Amino acid sequence: MNDAENLTYLLGHLPPAVFRDFMAREFALTMPTRNTKQSPPKQRAAMQAVMSNLDVIRRQTIEDVAERLVLLCDELGQHVVAGFRESILNEKARAVFDALRHPYERALWLYQKEPTLFDDALEARLADNVRPRLPGYAGFHAPPQLTVTTDAERRNQFHDRVAAHVGCTTNSVAVHVFKRLQPGATTSNDIALYHIRLHHNGPTDLIECVQDGDVHSQTATRAMTSHVTYEPATGYLDVLSHDPACREKLAHVVADTLLHAPRLTTPLPQKHYDYQCLAAPRLFSLCDEPITSVKVIELGATHAHRTLRVTIGAQEVDDIYTAATAILGPTFDFRHHTLNSATLSLRVKPLGQEHARTITVVLRDNNLCNTKSLRENDRALCDHLLMKWRLVKVHHHVVEAPLDGVAACTDRPV
Repeated sequence: MNDAENLTYLLGHLPPAVFRDFMAREFALTMPTRNTKQSPPKQRAAMQAVMSNLDVIRRQTIEDVAERLVLLCDELGQHVVAGFRESILNEKARAVFDALRHPYERALWLYQKEPTLFDDALEARLADNVRPRLPGYAGFHAPPQLTVTTDAERRNQFHDRVAAHVGCTTNSVAVHVFKRLQPGATTSNDIALYHIRLHHNGPTDLIECVQDGDVHSQTATRAMTSHVTYEPATGYLDVLSHDPACREKLAHVVADTLLHAPRLTTPLPQKHYDYQCLAAPRLFSLCDEPITSVKVIELGATHAHRTLRVTIGAQEVDDIYTAATAILGPTFDFRHHTLNSATLSLRVKPLGQEHARTITVVLRDNNLCNTKSLRENDRALCDHLLMKWRLVKVHHHVVEAPLDGVAACTDRPV
């Protein structure tokens, strides 16, 4: 089914009996009677034939639900779902959830049994995918250890102030606030995060469509989305919005109405990476870390407006510096050039049910890194190691712009 990619994934990963029951309960779709003598592939083929014969609109309705489920089944999604496990308050239900080892079955169980948790997990999955991401990101610093208010009056005040700020009516603004756990970068303990996801109607566009064989114009209103994340352990307040003028104001509105914060810093600088030290061979401290080895497998260097990139395999005996001199001559030295990219290969020890695996960390330019696209545990580990190996710069003397007019200074490692 080329027009239902996620539905195909769902059919291929769920046990046939579970998929058949889900289609019947959720969409009143009659599937072929279960035949225990048939192999799972043959059962799936029979069910796929039924779905292929559905009209496009009905199949797309099922595909939309399947897409939401599949988002929670990759590595990032699995770790998000695991972070919401403790929110299942019923111990019997939690035992049933723990007995499901397959990520597709876990996502489906949340969707059917805990729809609110499923929606929160999906929001968290989408928020992690963009936190923080250039362009559109700005960081601020609020007092740590605050709690997002649950007071209805303050929530309504926040809703009204956001609507006034974006120039919409209150009914044209949707606000979703939820809390979850995420692995920490410098500690084995999970850290709490508050996510505030905002939607508001943007400008109305005039688009053309075909109706009854003729071209007609009609209006369309698109929802604009902003994300705010507050980390109580550090006080960091991340804002993602495509409107540059909106970020600082939105941060202050969140701090004032939801956090009761007395002051808030001006935008913090982006995280910058300093990997020029990799131009020469160096030792990486692996003491007390869950990795067995680390190797530089790619370096990119600029010279006279030209770029050179040398790459080796993670399993090769030679290092990147030996490979470079073998290719470019014995006098070549990366230290004579400015590095603009670096790639590290980390070999992670087997832990629990996980096998040994390799994580690739890619650094580009001043502040581009692929760690935010990794699953949560790997992201936290890589962020910790990059700081430990001093590949992340530290910014000092961030001047606060407090809400009450009192200025101060602070230091923030990034």
